[in-house]
Amino acid sequence: MSDFSIPDNSVLLLEGGALRGVYTNGVLDVWMEHDLYFPTVAAVSAGGLNAVNYLARQPGRSARINLHYRHDPRYAGPLALVKNRGLFGLDFIINGLTGREPFDEATYAASPQRLFVVATDVDTGRPAFFEKGHCSDFTRAVIASASMPLVSWPVKIDGRAYLDGGCSCAIPLDWALEQGFGHIVVVTTREKGYRKPMTSQRMVDLYSDFYAAHPRFLAALLTMDLRYNALMDRIDQLETAGRIFVMRPQRPVTVGRLEKDRDKLLALVNEGRAEARDSLPALQEYLSRSL
Repeated sequence: MSDFSIPDNSVLLLEGGALRGVYTNGVLDVWMEHDLYFPTVAAVSAGGLNAVNYLARQPGRSARINLHYRHDPRYAGPLALVKNRGLFGLDFIINGLTGREPFDEATYAASPQRLFVVATDVDTGRPAFFEKGHCSDFTRAVIASASMPLVSWPVKIDGRAYLDGGCSCAIPLDWALEQGFGHIVVVTTREKGYRKPMTSQRMVDLYSDFYAAHPRFLAALLTMDLRYNALMDRIDQLETAGRIFVMRPQRPVTVGRLEKDRDKLLALVNEGRAEARDSLPALQEYLSRSL
């Protein structure tokens, strides 16, 4: 059990990154083991999948699914694309594992924590925030948030089409500041100093071929690198100023978004666990401040 509490006006922000999200698996597992639950969570893409298990208070579940089912064709690959309309079988891991990896639906439903997931509106190219309990189909919103462009069909919610939240909002920092949260804790899946390279001409061509009919969404895709790097600059500045607390890998991350090597995935889970344990005193000090 933890010997410190989390202030009510605190928010946890979770970055995506597909299978790099196993770092967040490790971080959240340690926090759950210490009974540290943030009253509000806002998550993007794979971060939303992690957040669901966090609200269900099931340490280890996200990591087990990512490690055990990585090579299951229902989870990742062409079969998942056919059956679940995306390269990752998000319907499978959310709805298809109830017998093998039971999900604590009762705890999740009863959780007092607020949970938001971010998806990108394909028509406007802008982020859309969906809140658990205030959305017509929150499970579909979680799936939409993690549905990567090019390899996923858009997910329809209330007649509108959505794709990966990371296309428009890698981490909802501006939203958290605008909402007035006193303490903001961010979990990223890249090391400090990482910046996205310029979008290659090949990707520009692919995005243009697929999304020419949605010019605002296309514009969001073509500016992801610039917006991400500006966001990381702001996060570094706010962290240095003590305004936010950031959990991030301490070493360069070599795990790819579609990583197949389970040993590398396990190592990143364990890195997240070790760094979360080591940072507990610093987290406690940050949360105890008056900001």
